[in-house]
Amino acid sequence: MPRLITTQQWNESMKTNGASVAKMLLTKPDQLAPVLTYLMGNEDKRFPLMYLSEGMRNTVEITTDEYEYDVIGRLFKAVPLAEACTTVNAGIAGSSFVIKFGENLFPKKYTILSPNGYQLVVQDSQNIGGIWNFTVTLVSKSNASYIPSSELAAGNLFSLGWYAAASWGSTGSESTSTAPYKVRGDVSTIRKSYKWEGNAKQLVANIPVKTTSGGTTNLWWPFEEYQHNLSFRRECETNYWYSQSNRNADGTISERDAEGNPVYRGSGLFEQIINKDSYSVLTADKIQQTIRDTFFGMSDAQDKVVTLFTGTGGRQAFDDAMKTELLNKQYIKLSDNKFVGGEGYNLSLGGFFSTYEHVDGYKVIIRTVPLMDDGPQAQASPRHPQTNLPLESYRMAFVDTSVYDGSSNLVMANKKGRAMVRGMVKGMNEVGDNMTGNDFIASDKDASSLHMLKTGQVVLRRFNTSIDLKCTAGL
Repeated sequence: MPRLITTQQWNESMKTNGASVAKMLLTKPDQLAPVLTYLMGNEDKRFPLMYLSEGMRNTVEITTDEYEYDVIGRLFKAVPLAEACTTVNAGIAGSSFVIKFGENLFPKKYTILSPNGYQLVVQDSQNIGGIWNFTVTLVSKSNASYIPSSELAAGNLFSLGWYAAASWGSTGSESTSTAPYKVRGDVSTIRKSYKWEGNAKQLVANIPVKTTSGGTTNLWWPFEEYQHNLSFRRECETNYWYSQSNRNADGTISERDAEGNPVYRGSGLFEQIINKDSYSVLTADKIQQTIRDTFFGMSDAQDKVVTLFTGTGGRQAFDDAMKTELLNKQYIKLSDNKFVGGEGYNLSLGGFFSTYEHVDGYKVIIRTVPLMDDGPQAQASPRHPQTNLPLESYRMAFVDTSVYDGSSNLVMANKKGRAMVRGMVKGMNEVGDNMTGNDFIASDKDASSLHMLKTGQVVLRRFNTSIDLKCTAGL
């Protein structure tokens, strides 16, 4: 391969002037390519959370640094036994026995169902020391029938059935219901600034760089502006994924800036997702079961869409799992111009899976997240033992991006008037960033600076219908 003559230079002075540009742009012999080659490639689609929220106009405006909303989960649920029932041959000959739960969700006379379909009738309930004791009988056709002890082990789930009443003379029943719970979160304020001194705007590089209009220029300034703006977007996107709340258990915030003001850190998407799991080698069965367990509560979604956010490693693992499933089940031949094309000795091998339709009706769309490959967390991540890619690249966030009641489940909460604020401190030198200069200055120093500020946070309204799946290979 060609020799790498120079290494990438970083401006450690935190400001642009003649010395910093001279350091970064060393003189070189004639170059093979006349225009600077940007090694990271095209920057399109590098910020999926910002695109799916702000880019799709899924935004809400708030007036403070906090937001809150009401959310309701499943209307019905199963309740685990608080402790095992030790009654021998429980329910035999119509006898009553006691089972204990931590919640009082079973009204009198209701039929409740055990894990394997045994039916019990609630006769009475009593709270003793914070535990609800339910006196029940077994529904059976024979006096010899009883419920086995394995069915009454601690942790086994029981669910509410129905109230079977007599044909005449019956009395009314009691009912339970549920209410929404309130979710409260913070929005982060992200700032970035950069400075320039003297005639930095006029400094000429010996490498032509592309302009936004499609031409080229030898001025270094436009490309450095692009870097600063790109870096700010990257920092915002990283915050939306990885930020962790700094609120104490009592709701207070201890973190303060130099002025003594509280620093609000909103929860990133990974912290908002409450369902966590892991895998070492991904299989189609793991994918299918993960989706079914997590998204079973999406019954009221208008469009059941699950977006799988992952890195290069996760995308490869997903593709490998799907192709292995095809081979094992012998569904189709991996030919017919699907994965193998060409004729005779001129064959091409390619094709990968980017969409998965679950048997339960959920559509999974895969989106690659560059931050999981080369973001701050990926750079610090352990390596996969087989591919040497960061384990973060194999992380999979199955995110519920469905529409509920006409609104996207993934939204951006922006603080009013501060969704994006930019300002320049004008010194004696030229203005930058396409701003108009004038004779009024804010500083007598031969330097100017530009400052960017954004207050917002990506919010997952239903955070219980998503899952964060980490790869643990080699750990």
